[in-house]
Amino acid sequence: MLSRRVLLKVSGEVLGGDSGTGLCQNSLARLTQEVARASSHIQIAIVVGAGNICRGEDWDGTGLPQTIADAIGMSATHVNALAIYAHLQLLGTPSLVMGAGSPVPQVEPFNSTRARQKLSEGHVVILSGGTGNPFFTTDTCSVLRAAELECQEVLKATKVDGVYDADPEKVPGAQRFDVITFSEVLKRNLRVMDSTAFTMCNEQGLRLRVFDMHPKGAVESALMGDPVGTLVHTENDTDADLPSPPQE
Repeated sequence: MLSRRVLLKVSGEVLGGDSGTGLCQNSLARLTQEVARASSHIQIAIVVGAGNICRGEDWDGTGLPQTIADAIGMSATHVNALAIYAHLQLLGTPSLVMGAGSPVPQVEPFNSTRARQKLSEGHVVILSGGTGNPFFTTDTCSVLRAAELECQEVLKATKVDGVYDADPEKVPGAQRFDVITFSEVLKRNLRVMDSTAFTMCNEQGLRLRVFDMHPKGAVESALMGDPVGTLVHTENDTDADLPSPPQE
């Protein structure tokens, strides 16, 4: 039985290719090929965003109630989840989509017990629809689902190759951490994910790895537990495989 179980958070923009919009078949193929290869060795759940189609925050300033705007964003995640599912099916990788609030029969209502069972059987479980409630980001959904599914680690695939002591796009010479604790991130006031998700990750004892998913093989490496990006962990996480903390 595959013992390692992780949750991969993928932004919708990644599925849009160079433009970051719509669905790029090449980007979907590359992502799913790396997921498929890793799924032979570990249990994988995926939460996908919808920035390539529409997010709730895209409606800021229009006067539209946030409950409606967030509903539009959550609905868009079903499209991305089904696109990932379709490519995994083409690769012959067992998978299913579970989500909140989808009218599409191919998206099952989320059930943590069934999801854990499918993960243990080697299926990739793709999670859409966010938490099913407005006012929560896909970061929060990712940590919530990771806790419900008893994952050991949340892998946040981004366009930045880890956590820095300052914004690397604004501060030349900003230093990247290989490993850092949740408390140190808070003390330094570093931006990693939204505060609700970050707090929950810490309280649930979930490791968080932030990495750049654009280099070829990066997703597969992160899924397999290679030391890519930055690992954020709790103060009490004393496993022997933790790298030494950075020196000031």
